[in-house]
Amino acid sequence: MPAQFTNDSLVATTNVAPVSGASIWRWLVLLPRKWAQATKVARDTEMLRNAPRELLDDIGIARSDVAFICEHGRAPR
Repeated sequence: MPAQFTNDSLVATTNVAPVSGASIWRWLVLLPRKWAQATKVARDTEMLRNAPRELLDDIGIARSDVAFICEHGRAPR
């Protein structure tokens, strides 16, 4: 039986297809990268939390801004 192709927009955009092996491998490849990025963010956050006042003054960041960013994940407005 030949493969069936369609241009019908409803069929082409549905998300009911089974997960392919390629997408699983792609996820497994990206997992260590995401873990490494999360580790770097945690390391940098801890460094900023424990940084001496002089270092923060040289960078131009207030200690209250560091606390806000660590808590909310974004800079204060």
